Amino acid sequence: MLSSMLKDHRVKQRHLKDAQEKRRQEAVSSLYKFNEGIMASINSRVSAAYVNQCQLDNEMKQLEVQTSRFNKLTTQWASELNSFHNALKEIGDVENWALSIESDLRLVTESLEYINNKNNSNTSKNS
Repeated sequence: MLSSMLKDHRVKQRHLKDAQEKRRQEAVSSLYKFNEGIMASINSRVSAAYVNQCQLDNEMKQLEVQTSRFNKLTTQWASELNSFHNALKEIGDVENWALSIESDLRLVTESLEYINNKNNSNTSKNS
């Protein structure tokens, strides 16, 4: 009887051990699947972040190129505007010069007409 009880106890222990081993393997398998799922999720997010970073880098490079072009164009426009401004100042100076010459010539013309009229009136009085 004692030996049969011992035998039953060992059989139960083996069954318990087998059941415990089976549950341990199921737990390990579940943990492995869980780990794979988590890693896939993390990797997809990291991958998306990397793709986004690459796109941002490319867009930043394009923006730098466009900014450089814009700066060159702005410098060129500023230079042309400055040249145009100087040309306008020269035109203004020429216009002032022309007005000054015109004023001087009017004065000379008026003076000559005055002298001519005075001479004509003197010659008519002398005759």
